[in-house]
Amino acid sequence: MILIIDNTKNLNKAYMTPKLLKYLDKLNIKYKLVSKRDEVNFILSQFKEDIYGCILTGGPLCLSEELTIASINKNIAVLLELKNVPILGICFGFQIMAASYGGEIQSMNNEDTGIFEINKINNSVLLEGLENNFKVFQSHKDMVVKSPSSFKITAKDNKNIIQIIENVEDKRWGVQFHPEGLKETQIILKNFIAICYNTY
Repeated sequence: MILIIDNTKNLNKAYMTPKLLKYLDKLNIKYKLVSKRDEVNFILSQFKEDIYGCILTGGPLCLSEELTIASINKNIAVLLELKNVPILGICFGFQIMAASYGGEIQSMNNEDTGIFEINKINNSVLLEGLENNFKVFQSHKDMVVKSPSSFKITAKDNKNIIQIIENVEDKRWGVQFHPEGLKETQIILKNFIAICYNTY
């Protein structure tokens, strides 16, 4: 199964995570969505061997603002515990991943919301099937200004903002945008599922 760490405050009011779940349903992918740390602890203690991949979703929180550890520790738990399991961080989940491995996050002057163009700067199995320049849906207030040293930057936008990072050896991928947001970029989710199940 794919473990999904829900970083939305209220899934019923969320916009992007339901799209992600709908896409996984379309692919007939078995997943488990968890929102609370105790749920994560239970899954990791009882079903760790059944986890083939993990997705850290986006959400309304910002690392540049004051947060309690309780609001992000479920993400850190899976990054630490699932050492040989592929993990994809999306938006806020991407920022948590970057910060957890030593990257730097800053607040943006303006929120980026809408359709933006990004550019591949390195090849990645995550981006197979996409052109060198492609459009994505973004909705975030923070940005990764320094990638973790162990990660490779694979895409930036036209403002030179980091959009995708990866550490293939550690099986970690992060995207600043929402691949579930546009039909064209859902291939990124498909590629990630292929990585999880070794079918790429």
